[in-house]
Amino acid sequence: MEFPFIYGAQYYRAPTPDIRFWEHDLCRMAENGFNHVKYWAQWRYSHRAPDAYVFDDLDRLMDLAAENGLGVTINVIYDVGPSWVFREYPDCKMVTANGQIVEPRAVICRQIGGYPGPCFNHSEARDARMAFTRAVVGRYADHPAMSMWDIWNEPESCLLFRKPHEHTLLCYCPNCRRAFLEWLKAKYSSIDSLNRVWGRCYGDWDDVELPRDRSTFTDMIDWRLFCLDTLALEASSRISLAKSIDSEHPVYLHPVPNTLDAFNTMTCVDDFQLAEYCDCFAGTTNGVPIQPLQTTAAANGRVCYNVESHLRAGSTGMYPKTLSVQDFADAFIPQIGLGIRGFLHWQYRAETLGMESPAWGLLDVDGSEGTTYKAASEFWERIRPVADLLLQASPDSAQVAIFKSSSNDVFNWCMNGNLSELQSGIDGYTRLLYKKNVQLTYVNDRMLVDGLPASVRLLIMPGCYALDQRTADALAVWVAAGGTLLCEAHTGAYNLTTGRHEIEIPGLGLASAFGLREVGATAVPHLGIAGDADLTEALPDDVLKAIAAFGIAGGDLLPLEMRNGERFWGCSRYAEVAGDDLEPIASRPGCGPCVGIKKVDGGRVVYIGTLAGAMYEKGNPGLSTLVDQALELCGIQRLCGIPDGVRIDRLHADDIDIMAVSNSTGGVAHIKVPCVESMVGLFSEQIIQPQSELMLMPGQADLLVPEAIRRNWQP
Repeated sequence: MEFPFIYGAQYYRAPTPDIRFWEHDLCRMAENGFNHVKYWAQWRYSHRAPDAYVFDDLDRLMDLAAENGLGVTINVIYDVGPSWVFREYPDCKMVTANGQIVEPRAVICRQIGGYPGPCFNHSEARDARMAFTRAVVGRYADHPAMSMWDIWNEPESCLLFRKPHEHTLLCYCPNCRRAFLEWLKAKYSSIDSLNRVWGRCYGDWDDVELPRDRSTFTDMIDWRLFCLDTLALEASSRISLAKSIDSEHPVYLHPVPNTLDAFNTMTCVDDFQLAEYCDCFAGTTNGVPIQPLQTTAAANGRVCYNVESHLRAGSTGMYPKTLSVQDFADAFIPQIGLGIRGFLHWQYRAETLGMESPAWGLLDVDGSEGTTYKAASEFWERIRPVADLLLQASPDSAQVAIFKSSSNDVFNWCMNGNLSELQSGIDGYTRLLYKKNVQLTYVNDRMLVDGLPASVRLLIMPGCYALDQRTADALAVWVAAGGTLLCEAHTGAYNLTTGRHEIEIPGLGLASAFGLREVGATAVPHLGIAGDADLTEALPDDVLKAIAAFGIAGGDLLPLEMRNGERFWGCSRYAEVAGDDLEPIASRPGCGPCVGIKKVDGGRVVYIGTLAGAMYEKGNPGLSTLVDQALELCGIQRLCGIPDGVRIDRLHADDIDIMAVSNSTGGVAHIKVPCVESMVGLFSEQIIQPQSELMLMPGQADLLVPEAIRRNWQP
């Protein structure tokens, strides 16, 4: 299959067709150099009755794209259920944990109604979706403009309940109950095995209660993993059906990357799981570095796209920003450096219906080619001559991996009632390493069990409280074979295999494997240290009453002192670390080490007895020093003379090197570029000789290409 470097925009989604502009707009896109356009095919709009379809609009738009030489991605939109489906199958509606039936409706981004569509486990509704898929794919598979299929737009359970809460989790309908019981039977084989792990005494599978409370952990973790598997099965079914009809054009879907923020494991999807079914992978990847890293990590070597660039976000109450060509460069070049190989703007024309109007369009509100549109066109004009080269270019292999686990995500939500602490930890280490110009990626449980890439020398596990035995065993083997692990307080304290809290921490045999253990573990507020954060918000009522009764006071911030005198900040948890030949790194005054390094066979463990990554954004100089030490221990060499905050991603294609550079230091940066031939900045027009200086303004990004290539074309 061929994967182009795409650059274009979302153009059309019913019911706002603006037919009068079609011919002019598509011609204008082509004249300005765009090579791609994306259309929506909405289930409700096009599938008016069981055997009645309306495709007149898409027929004309596809023909116009072909006439103008534009490739088309058709984004099939299923979360707008047709009215006839709900009439024919009234039991297909989703049900929340507290019994609320989710009635179909129009929402901000699905103005046509029918949102969020029927339950994924309702068999007749599924058949109706698949019939629509066959109709759409079969109609356009052989069209000359057809390029790619985007088979699911930002998959999730329901945006109305995106923030996870026990009362609004989905879906608790009878269809999901039946499917969940089958899922449990496949996992546990017998009701006795389930009883042992869940701590129950069910006599039969029919006795099993759907988990509605987060306080018993393992049952809720199983329930949410089942929900992730449900969405993955839906994705797999759509993709398989599309590929069975059209084997020529790539098929993919595009999540908003699961960063535990708005899109999260509890109510959305597991990107790693979904990417396995795709020919290429895509996302709404706008936040550098976290979102592009999540997309490229999940893709695992597949070509990656940003197919919803939200640079012109806005609403009726806040009109969008006017953008310059440098704005586009500053947003897109770092993504190119991380492996993104094409961009589709959301969208070409501004919205006209609902609260998102009149925002989002590349064109001005009146449809004219204003400053933003010209800047978007100029950005593409500058990089288009090297687009094919970029498509073939590969970045340096990742030397550091950050661990992400769906099970641990759900556990953290069960424990805290939110994902903010875990999110802050993962984000903190990501931003720190990105600013240090280290090549990094994300990995999950399966990747650790299957074996990490040979290039990965340092594995960071932020807030990894819950682990299963297979993952813990694989971790112990990896460290013993020479890997360096940096982990935080209470690693593996909850055993997902047995469904029980461990007595010795780190758990699941890791204390023995590493020759170290936690002692004196407690919550930071019990230490009576003043701070500016309070841990009590998500605590159960009985714990709050006990705290009040005993007059326990203190903040959530933990100051530690390193041997070099630097302050090292932790939060939430505190434990001292003990073990033979442990090298102490940081501690409280008069106490044993809270941070230490232990040699383990051929590898090392850097154990932090608190949560440190979550404190990165508040300023944590000691953490930066510790990470530098960990990088040095495992032989990871950083580029000389490049200050923290200047990022250089080297992309290699055959014998040609291209560099994506950006400056987030907050000041003007003068850097010596590690090039071996004369290079030129496509946006700054600076000529850089080997070891000469490149100047970058605050926030500025540039794409450096060999000057010999640049001389062959004029931007």
